Amino acid sequence: MAFAVIGANVTDPQWDGSPMTLAWHESAAMPQTANGSMVVAWQNTSDQNNDGTLCLSSGGNPPQFFDAPALAVAPTILVQNWKANNLKITNVSANKDTPIWIEAYGPGLPGQTPIPLPAGPSIPVALNQTLQGSTGGWMQLILEASSGELGLFAVVGGPPDGSGDNAFIFAVNFPSATTPPGYTRTTMNNSLTYQFNWGPNRIYVAYFGAGALAQQPKLMRAGPPPTVTLLQL
Repeated sequence: MAFAVIGANVTDPQWDGSPMTLAWHESAAMPQTANGSMVVAWQNTSDQNNDGTLCLSSGGNPPQFFDAPALAVAPTILVQNWKANNLKITNVSANKDTPIWIEAYGPGLPGQTPIPLPAGPSIPVALNQTLQGSTGGWMQLILEASSGELGLFAVVGGPPDGSGDNAFIFAVNFPSATTPPGYTRTTMNNSLTYQFNWGPNRIYVAYFGAGALAQQPKLMRAGPPPTVTLLQL
């Protein structure tokens, strides 16, 4: 079994989450992540039918590899708490002509300019756009996409759970009545309502259109797996 060592070019060693595009074998490195939930989004921007792969590594943990689907019309997102460790993202796609756009989302990240989200009015939101408001007492969040197209929303806010996470993933016009793992709630309808009681806090919402939630990391294989054979002579 053979392994290849990739010497990536760190394009931005002080990445703050702002949108950028990684060429083949280029990396972006965030020296320190938030000590809470953060959303990382990516999208394969190749005009060709090239499937892409991203490698995410943080601290001393093993690297994780995720698919960047070819000809994607919206981002794939990963929601995780990297617990204030560093985060490095590398484009390790098989084809050199596979640029991948990346961006990080979360309250307080320098690359973000959220739209105000006051209590009361419905605020229009565009793809990859963010909103931020304040909470207090019992409140209701209404997410709608009357176009009938899939609408993926990431919400960050409120008190963290036992693992330190405070992110929620919702989808309207979802193609299945079953909510997959990783999603907080989905609906096949064009409107979803979520009630919560966070007390005085901030609520941060990011919209990813017909995007997808990254599930299990993809397995990277460098050829057929090894075998063991026992023969009777």
